[in-house]
Amino acid sequence: MNYILVAGIAFFVSYIITPFIAQVGKKENFVDKPGYRKIHSDSVPNLGGIVIFFGFILSILFIIPIEGKAKGLLAGSVIILLLGIVDDIVDLRPRYKFVIQMVPALLVIGYHYQPINQFIAQELSFLSIIGYLLYPLLLFWITGVTNSINLIDGLDGLACGISVISLATLFILGLLIDGNFELYNLLNIALLGSMLAFFRYNFYPAKIFLGDSGSTFAGYMIASIGALWVILSGNALFLLIPLIILLLPVGDTLFAIGRRYRNHKPIFQADQGHLHHRLLKRGISHRNVVLIFLGINVICCLVALGIVLSVR
Repeated sequence: MNYILVAGIAFFVSYIITPFIAQVGKKENFVDKPGYRKIHSDSVPNLGGIVIFFGFILSILFIIPIEGKAKGLLAGSVIILLLGIVDDIVDLRPRYKFVIQMVPALLVIGYHYQPINQFIAQELSFLSIIGYLLYPLLLFWITGVTNSINLIDGLDGLACGISVISLATLFILGLLIDGNFELYNLLNIALLGSMLAFFRYNFYPAKIFLGDSGSTFAGYMIASIGALWVILSGNALFLLIPLIILLLPVGDTLFAIGRRYRNHKPIFQADQGHLHHRLLKRGISHRNVVLIFLGINVICCLVALGIVLSVR
């Protein structure tokens, strides 16, 4: 019952306030302007992070106790959101932003060190002390996926759609864990409900963008929930499941890093070489490119679900 209530409130709040926030963005000039790397030809409000955060937080405020391990995850989400808002306004240098993003990741890891240690001791004991490399891997995973969702946010509805599909998959996987994942499933479905409503206004032609605040906030939450799902599942065989779910944005990011390295360009320097840019150049329409990518994401998520169900 709590799942339905949380998802419903998040969806309703996000759906109602999105047009209002979009109008405020236009009026106050909080917009993403056309440019060399941009696909859109008109200025579009980029306050989506505020929308999905309000839908998310208002749906859980009176239902989920903000205590214990949830504090670290939620505190980190606020830091990520505020960092994204500042970045949308002043365009921070990527390397500095990446360093600051490690703080929320460390909060998640620090608040969950006990289950992480238990997972290492029970599932990675054959690796001896090497198993503790899981800590830096978790740090790299959370910060990396946070930026991967941001990097793939190049077409209307793409990052939002991938986030919705990934969150839905993680919610189903969370239901398969006995009891100890309910808190994270509630946080998951709160964000899922908020982003699903936002998708209505973000799909092509978008009336409002996620902005860096929205894409990094979504990426941080998805990365954290996915990592915690693996840890609390207590099964080392599931280590690659979040990667399969997010194969598209992660793969696109890795290709971008490799491409820039080969071309002797800074890895944080934006370009028009992403997979979605290449499909657009082949003459595929904006809407169809997004649908193709969302279809690929669905396939990846079904593969992940199939693997988990077969193992169980």
